[in-house]
Amino acid sequence: MSLDSIRLEGVTTHNLKSVDVSLPKGKLVVAAGVSGSGKSSLVIDTLFEHSKTLYLGALSSKSLDMGDGDYQFDRIAGTQPPVALRQRDGGYSNPRSTVGTLTGLDGLYRLLFGAGSRPVCPACLGPTGADLFCDDCGCFAEPHSAKHFSPNRKEGKCLQCDGIGELVGFSLERIIPDRSKTLTEIWDGADPGTFAVPNVRKAFEAMAADIGLDLGLPFEKLSPEQTERVLHGSDTVYTLKIRKVTNDFRFEGILGFLERAYRNASSAARKNAFTNYLGREVCPACNGGRLRPESLKATVAGHTFPDFQSDELSRSITRLREGLSSGAVPAQVRELASAIVKQSANIEDVGLGHLQLRRPVTTLSGGELQRLLLAQHLASDLTGVMYVLDEPTAGLHEADTGKILDSLRRLRDLGNTVIVIEHDESVIRAADWIVELGPGAGSRGGEIIFEGRFTDLLHSGDSPTATAMVSNGPSRARADLAGASWLEVRGLTRNNVVDQTAKFPLGGLTCVSGVSGAGKSSLVAGIHASVSRAIAQRSTGAGSASTGIEGAESLDDVIYVEQRPIGRSSRSTLVTYVGISDHIRDAFAASADAVERGLGRGEFSPNVAGGRCESCKGLGLAEIEMTLFKSEFIVCPECEGRRFQEHVLDVRLGGKNIHDVLSMTVEDALAWFDVTSSPKVVQALGVLTEFGLGYLQLGCSTTTLSGGEAQRLNLAGELLKQRRSRTLFIFDEPTRGLHAADIRHLLALFERLISTGNTIVVIEHDLKVIAIADWVIDLGPGAGRDGGRVVHSGPPEDLADNAASVTGRFLRRLRDEPGAVAPVPEPAGSRRPSAAPDLGVIGELLPRAVTVVAGTARQSERSGPTPYGLVIGSLTVVSDELALIGFLVRSGSTSWNAIADTGRFCVNILGEDQHEVSDAFSQGRPDSRFDALSWTPSANGCPRLSGAVGTIDCGLKSSYRIGDHEFVLATVVSVDMEAGADRRPLLRTERGDSALDDYGWRRFAREAEAR
Repeated sequence: MSLDSIRLEGVTTHNLKSVDVSLPKGKLVVAAGVSGSGKSSLVIDTLFEHSKTLYLGALSSKSLDMGDGDYQFDRIAGTQPPVALRQRDGGYSNPRSTVGTLTGLDGLYRLLFGAGSRPVCPACLGPTGADLFCDDCGCFAEPHSAKHFSPNRKEGKCLQCDGIGELVGFSLERIIPDRSKTLTEIWDGADPGTFAVPNVRKAFEAMAADIGLDLGLPFEKLSPEQTERVLHGSDTVYTLKIRKVTNDFRFEGILGFLERAYRNASSAARKNAFTNYLGREVCPACNGGRLRPESLKATVAGHTFPDFQSDELSRSITRLREGLSSGAVPAQVRELASAIVKQSANIEDVGLGHLQLRRPVTTLSGGELQRLLLAQHLASDLTGVMYVLDEPTAGLHEADTGKILDSLRRLRDLGNTVIVIEHDESVIRAADWIVELGPGAGSRGGEIIFEGRFTDLLHSGDSPTATAMVSNGPSRARADLAGASWLEVRGLTRNNVVDQTAKFPLGGLTCVSGVSGAGKSSLVAGIHASVSRAIAQRSTGAGSASTGIEGAESLDDVIYVEQRPIGRSSRSTLVTYVGISDHIRDAFAASADAVERGLGRGEFSPNVAGGRCESCKGLGLAEIEMTLFKSEFIVCPECEGRRFQEHVLDVRLGGKNIHDVLSMTVEDALAWFDVTSSPKVVQALGVLTEFGLGYLQLGCSTTTLSGGEAQRLNLAGELLKQRRSRTLFIFDEPTRGLHAADIRHLLALFERLISTGNTIVVIEHDLKVIAIADWVIDLGPGAGRDGGRVVHSGPPEDLADNAASVTGRFLRRLRDEPGAVAPVPEPAGSRRPSAAPDLGVIGELLPRAVTVVAGTARQSERSGPTPYGLVIGSLTVVSDELALIGFLVRSGSTSWNAIADTGRFCVNILGEDQHEVSDAFSQGRPDSRFDALSWTPSANGCPRLSGAVGTIDCGLKSSYRIGDHEFVLATVVSVDMEAGADRRPLLRTERGDSALDDYGWRRFAREAEAR
């Protein structure tokens, strides 16, 4: 076995079919394939879990075991220390955990302020002198330390809210949410254990009779004096007999009683009784800053500690950088400030610059959390590690995918192996090595159908991934909006969305798009709340129609299907999750065999004693306890994995027992169950089939489902609860975790819902889905404070022409540049290199040759792809062995950015007789430089100039910022040099200073780029 690869042999975990595969070390490896094909089973459940066990065992003999999971394989060799960056981990559910605490930036800022801020006067909060003395008050200030900026330490926390930032108290809006209710109705509806207790109610009724208060009066009709009495009581004492006991009572008011009872509650259970009535408000002393006044007033570079906590990371970076450049950051903390900038920049580089340090981790999406962890590892400089990532682009806008790729390349270039489970085309294109599993899902998958590079993937006829890439994407018949009814919600304000209007057609598919953090979820949550309120008011007849909304009268219900994990109990199965297990048990219990034996529904449940196998408690697996190692699980020898006792398995329904039915696939069961006798079962199985889950077994555990399968099962479960018309369905990124080939199942279901009179709104990043929507509401233009505005509301084709929309730019590219999405096929008869090209033929020409870099950037209305190009002064061979070349381009170059987006280009080496071509490229407009030139497509579809000494076809590997330039690193795909040695490359020796600079680059290279 090669030491340069990780080798797995005979892997049979879950649906894998004795898989053998090698993964190159020190590379960016992508595991691709349709949802449920076995990617997670191979990479996470087998490779990562086994590697983790090995390295935990190396740390301590007590940790050594024979497998911390249900993976199965013959041999794994060459593995490395593993780090898994998953989308959601149970270790990050602490409600007090914030972005700042998770990343450690909170601690760095405390050190920054502890050492770099000047204390203010504790009396007047004014400035102090060098000796910390206040001339106005005559007071000395206490020297600062990091403790003074911690809300958990007595030196720093606000005393009024105890460092929480909020005050918890009883809220009248929660106690009496509907003020139209009468006093009697309010007491009748009170939560048990609160002010509804008999002695309080009797005392209230006595006071009401005493002051002449009508108990049938609505709360909103009370006079100010009556309201005061109801809420805060009176001083009058009444002698009352309650349950044969006579005592004196004073009614202390609803709020008075609740505050005293909550304060004196001796147990957590007693306090929980008041939870529904408790509200939170910002602490007036610290205004939510959580610190004492002196700490809140302290500044570094003119900004307070709460400024950095509440601002977006991108703004905080700017503030610190400006402070460093202007000298406003004190000398003793300049290095610390630079470290904060570097770590924050890593977070910004993965598309999370819009986050605030105070934001709770529990509010982050799975993709955001994973990228946050990725940013931390970028700062760790670990080498020799095997990183495993599960769809790091999930929930990410196309504009930010490039940042993720740069981060993954940085991890790789540090000397690590990076293995990514991914559906995103851009990540698959950028991979050094691709392993695709399939060809289908579940029992139809579990095989390696491709191993190799991206260029070879495109020619793999068995690859669903390649097929999806070269196709035009999903399609659907767009709705006719000419006579459509519309829903319009005005004044939407939530988080960064302020006073916005959302308008979209009823009976159609609307996509809400925008960069990550633009406010999509906030806008959609506002729509959901407004529509729900309007429907509730109409159904109860309470109050007048909702203001700020039109068209809601055409809706009877609204359902918000959010991203959330499905139940993953060891006993949770497909049929229990979708709610048809009872119907299946009822069908068996009603059979003639069951009636004859006196068996009921319970005997056909693997979770209930009586019919299940008691040896394995209905799991089908038996646990073997081992003295030195963790327990192992084998198929139960008592029931042989069938989970039930023999007398239950003898019962037949249509010739099959309960184990046979639970072992059926969804598709087989759909054909077997009778729609007349089991309508609920057939309906549920039909929905699962529509979602492309027909290959799953009815009794399969939800713990074995992939992320994409769990996503679709979640959607199916929600939709099975409501199958009606006139409903607004809202979906939160329903394509997340789905392979491009699986999206058709989702769209088919959408069409079915729309055809029955429903309306669909989806938060979506997938450009191909956005392009076929009926309507698009695009948020932006940026993230956080730079977003939150509706920049487009209209058809997707109009969005593509909207210059203010980032999404529109990518839609325009999808429309105009099919080459950027669908790879250009290799010309017939061309030769693909089987190994790294030999660079010896060009090595002697470099770095002195003047060359033209050219690529296909977009589709032209004239004649197909429009070529872009630019002149570079010199090239260098970075690695002969790896076939790498490098060159410099100016940062922000329009031509280079257009070329780099496609990820492929060719380098044309100009001849000594081609001065005019070089001049034309230096001076002409980027999109017209090829107008007067003769060119043909090179091997990878990029422009090859006629008469060039040679061409080097390249794939973009990575780029690095060097001042105002970028150093581009490219992989050579093929080399085609002109035969003969008479003709030499063009040298710009006639120009001015052409000596090599300190870096070995000719100085005129920068001149050419500047022009």
